[in-house]
Amino acid sequence: MANDMMNRRNDMMDAMNDWFGFPRNFFDDSEIENIMQSDVAETDKDYVVKIDMPGMNKDDIKLNYKDGVLSVAGTRQAFKDTSDNNRNIIHQERSEGSISRSYRLPNVVASDIHAKYDSGVLTITLPKQTASDDGNSIQID
Repeated sequence: MANDMMNRRNDMMDAMNDWFGFPRNFFDDSEIENIMQSDVAETDKDYVVKIDMPGMNKDDIKLNYKDGVLSVAGTRQAFKDTSDNNRNIIHQERSEGSISRSYRLPNVVASDIHAKYDSGVLTITLPKQTASDDGNSIQID
């Protein structure tokens, strides 16, 4: 009985979400887990950050490194099917909007950061400073 009641509630919520254009899990943030998933690797020489950014154009991705923090932002426009003049689409899950993430990665040579976007994956290489790169060190005579 309880399972039948839950199924009815879920069917009603699905119908409301479809009607109002909300994502399937509007009140559940678990869908955000699939956006901008990333891996951060560190060696003695650099950090390498790989971020999944599917459906985004390279020109819609912005990178910034300041005060030891790498910020990545992207924007994705919704897919618009203009070939269907009668609006026969009965369900649509593609979304649009902006998203951003920040990564604290200290002691990076900002002028040598390199980024590459290929097949929906953004790869950012951030070379670490060496002792001689540190602009704050003062030599004592």
